[in-house]
Amino acid sequence: MPSDFFEINNYFVDKKNGLQENCHIYNEKRERIGRIKQKFSLIQKVLPTIISKSILPFNIEIRSANGGLEATILKRGNFLKSEIIIQDASGKKIGAINRNFSFSKPEFKILNTSNKVIAEICDVWKKSNFIINDSSENQIGSIHNNWNGNMKNSIPSTDSYKISVMPIYSQYEEKIAVLASAIVVNMCFLS
Repeated sequence: MPSDFFEINNYFVDKKNGLQENCHIYNEKRERIGRIKQKFSLIQKVLPTIISKSILPFNIEIRSANGGLEATILKRGNFLKSEIIIQDASGKKIGAINRNFSFSKPEFKILNTSNKVIAEICDVWKKSNFIINDSSENQIGSIHNNWNGNMKNSIPSTDSYKISVMPIYSQYEEKIAVLASAIVVNMCFLS
């Protein structure tokens, strides 16, 4: 049975750094509904001072407030073109992130299990807020890195961001893939 974690449309993420990278996830009522956890080896913690952490492998878990696994995001290998896989709580692949870097416009395409593009994170690196479009270029979500909504005073960190997914976008596995992709872009490519 699917979890209700992905039934809301606004996720507020507060980033904490340490030997592990942890983020708390809140809902609009300021209730902690989950966490994001990325473990690093000592070498992975030191290497980003020398090279970009976007080329290092990673394993990111999205967990509910009670600790239940909701989704996993994996990147194996140390290359720019290594596949980024999104899995549901049971370990089933539900999507992937295809990233293409260019000097003018980096692209983050979100793929379903058939490798069909279901969404794209747009306007990356042009500004601190960007949009998520479906394959027809209709906006289905957004990421606000400088949001100042009603959570402003409850999450003081400058490493906080808000991920919104439009209520009309309700395809369960695709919503997980979109949310997971937004988290990966913020944690691994923009920080």
